[in-house]
Amino acid sequence: MLAAVTVNLMAVLPLFLTGAMAVQIGRDFQVSPATVAILSSLFAVATMVGSAPMGRRVGQWGVRRSLRLSSLIAACALLLAAVSPAIPFLGFALLVGGCANALGQPAGNALVAAQVSPARFGLGFAIKQSGIPLATLLGGLAVPLVALPLGWRSTYLLAAVGVVGAMLLVPADMTRYPGRSESAVPSSLRKPLWLLAASVSAAVIAATSIGALGAAGGVEVGFSESAAGYLVAAGGLAGLVVRLGSGVLADRLPFDSLHAMAVLCVLGALGWLAMATDWMAAYAIGLVVANAFGWGWPGLQHLAVARRFPTSTAAASGVSQTGVAVGLLVGPAILGLVAGAVGWSWVWLVAASAALVGAAGVWFAAARIPVPGIADFGASRAGRR
Repeated sequence: MLAAVTVNLMAVLPLFLTGAMAVQIGRDFQVSPATVAILSSLFAVATMVGSAPMGRRVGQWGVRRSLRLSSLIAACALLLAAVSPAIPFLGFALLVGGCANALGQPAGNALVAAQVSPARFGLGFAIKQSGIPLATLLGGLAVPLVALPLGWRSTYLLAAVGVVGAMLLVPADMTRYPGRSESAVPSSLRKPLWLLAASVSAAVIAATSIGALGAAGGVEVGFSESAAGYLVAAGGLAGLVVRLGSGVLADRLPFDSLHAMAVLCVLGALGWLAMATDWMAAYAIGLVVANAFGWGWPGLQHLAVARRFPTSTAAASGVSQTGVAVGLLVGPAILGLVAGAVGWSWVWLVAASAALVGAAGVWFAAARIPVPGIADFGASRAGRR
């Protein structure tokens, strides 16, 4: 689990560090924070294009090799970002980082599916997906602790050093649950799976707003750059708590994880609506609520994929991750343009709307993908005892 969460964290750090430091990066390159957010969409381009084919490659390359290759690519992306001489070069670094994420996500899911008991999948995938809120937390803390005193380039360099540790954590033994295989997605489930991926895209458009524009929006409503960084970090911590808590509950209560995901998206929408008021206290509370619930569902999403696709977890994860990548691609671009054109309040209103659309779509898709019955849940609980 430590290997899965660390590789996942390192694969997304280029994106979340860039979003948290958008003000400082924009100042150096003489562009607006919204422009930096739009540039972050290049990370999603690589993830979107690469997730499905990379998910299929995990079965051929092996989980261990795939995880280490993902970490190596992430290190290259962070080093490229640290030495970027101009804004287009930083965009190229984010493109490379997206390739690491495209491989690391399905490989990490395959690792959890192979090494964790099915009775603990809820907690297992929650821990694995805690890399995202940890990246938000680290990105927010990086602003006052590293970027402001030492410069934003130093933050990327320190992160690249951390990738070495991630590579060393990948276990050599991958055969704890050898009964699980990695093959293609059954043809009868491909269309419903792509429907789920499309629904996830809308939810991610909303969720990505915190990492890409949360700090810059905080500065806009009156927070200092340092305080805005700490606020984003608090949102990341809240997201971590919700992800872990929902995973624990998923192992103990017989509910459909996709339905739970939809509920979290609705709760997150309330946070974005509060941020749209432009009142500092409401913005702070809203950001924490939005990130906690509106970005607290990926563990449930991956749990649903693992339970529904026991013989094709990596391949199915690659498809669902494509939906995440589309949201990451479209989200920062649309929201950055909205911020520049009509103002920051509209950014959060658009995010709230996207979260609600995503919730409705996920609920609709859940009915078209086989759901494990309560009997299966009870059997898994009995097996754990």
